[in-house]
Amino acid sequence: MAGGIAREIEAHESKAWAACVEAAAAADGNPLEASVDVVAGQRLPALGAIDAALFNRVIGLGVATPVQGSILDKVVGSYVARKRSRFTVEVTPSSEPDDLREQLAARGLVDSGYRQAKCWQVPEGYEGEQMDLVERLTEDDADEFAQVNMLAWEVPAFLAVWFGATLFADGFRHFGVREGGRLVSVGGMYVDDGMAWLGFGATLAEHRGRGLHKALLARRIHEAATLGCHLVHTETEAHTAETTNPSLTDMLAVGFEHAYDKEWWAPAPTD
Repeated sequence: MAGGIAREIEAHESKAWAACVEAAAAADGNPLEASVDVVAGQRLPALGAIDAALFNRVIGLGVATPVQGSILDKVVGSYVARKRSRFTVEVTPSSEPDDLREQLAARGLVDSGYRQAKCWQVPEGYEGEQMDLVERLTEDDADEFAQVNMLAWEVPAFLAVWFGATLFADGFRHFGVREGGRLVSVGGMYVDDGMAWLGFGATLAEHRGRGLHKALLARRIHEAATLGCHLVHTETEAHTAETTNPSLTDMLAVGFEHAYDKEWWAPAPTD
């Protein structure tokens, strides 16, 4: 069961993430220098304006079919050609071949130690608490949607394009909670092929701990059910022995199943 679920959600997440990068590329002047290369059907998204592995993600490699060494060479070569020294190859328990990690290591990649929890559920007939607080957003909310994400994640202002671009892109829907007319918590979703991916979740620090994240999760799960999606999925940082991630706790509270953790492999750090 886990292998089948992994094939579905990894392929869809790869498509969703590439759609996010393509939305950024469509912004006027492409200020983030966003691009999506494709090697043997594998999407290789990247932002050229910032060399950050968080954006340059290789998702689903070796999940549907075992990846050959020649393809790995082309994957690495694509990022090198685009002058990206930081990118991640996400390895799931279902990734093949069995020696994939050894092959990645032979090409200069190392296990970063970061673990990403992948979660999914069937959204049929879902109802959740506080969904009445959540409203559907429009293109007019793009700047404010981006502002909430930037403040919540404490990232530079030039990434506003990244957070706002998908409000103008096909396949995406966005939602938010307002207080006093101001957006304080937001979330997005990408729908395609009968599946929904949830992302861009953020709540301003002073409004956390009040269930707004769960309300936005619930609203998007309900939306996915309304649209006839047979599966909804998302991801966040995994729990560790030392820390519990509140985001993952919220996901489990609204019915998500923690399917597996992904390892993030990246080029070894250099001076």
